[in-house]
Amino acid sequence: MQVSSRTVFGRAFRVTPAWMWLMQRASGLLLGPLVAVHMWMPEMSQHRALNAVLLLLVVGHGYSGIRRLVQLERHSALVTAHAWIWLICVALFGLLIVLYGR
Repeated sequence: MQVSSRTVFGRAFRVTPAWMWLMQRASGLLLGPLVAVHMWMPEMSQHRALNAVLLLLVVGHGYSGIRRLVQLERHSALVTAHAWIWLICVALFGLLIVLYGR
């Protein structure tokens, strides 16, 4: 059975869920090449599909990264709230760029 929190050396912390750990690693690996394509081929920056994939990767990477920052159990609610606020702001502005950007 998986445990959601642990105490190691007297410090309580939350265990990172496997899906969040995988999302952080996969999005980190994919962001580099896609951003390079986006920068080195300016005509590709007009493609909505590439922009949408970049947006999804940035949102997923940022959200999981902020959530993984929390070390102490007592701060997890505050960090989770910040992660959700960040996710909503970036997703809304990114969606505007993908839909209406030229």
